Amino acid sequence: MIAVDAGVLACAVNRYAPEHARAVRVVETLAHGEWPWALPWPAAHDFVRLVTHPHAVARPLAPRDAWGFLETLLASPAARALGAGPRHAAAAAEVLALLPAGTGLPAGFELAAVLREHGVRTLLSADAGMRAFAFLEVRDPLRGAPWSPGEAPARRYRRLAPRPPRGG
Repeated sequence: MIAVDAGVLACAVNRYAPEHARAVRVVETLAHGEWPWALPWPAAHDFVRLVTHPHAVARPLAPRDAWGFLETLLASPAARALGAGPRHAAAAAEVLALLPAGTGLPAGFELAAVLREHGVRTLLSADAGMRAFAFLEVRDPLRGAPWSPGEAPARRYRRLAPRPPRGG
């Protein structure tokens, strides 16, 4: 399953964002597609906080409009909302154990813990800070090559490549 973060969603509703058109394509692909995707509650809450803040966007949304956008997305048959569940404490501990010693706690820790709990390995995000979580394949759909939900993560190509024969 693939998840989307607040930044991608915020660009989709902010027509003044330079990445707006790409973000709209990504969100429409998810919402109207058959590929299963997730909207983690930490990302949903961050989205509402972001797009309703007058210092974050040129034209902030009313809270009810921001929430209505999320409800529309979650009405997609392929969408799944993810939140903290019974394994959350264990998943959070796993995420913490994967971080290098002596580093501060990255801002996306709560999101990463929810994703880990639900077995999500791919996150659509323009936030380079999410790369601190090595178990996640962070894909930036707003820059670079166009993104498609059917693309396999790059790591899989390496794992599935034939191994060279042993010996000579």
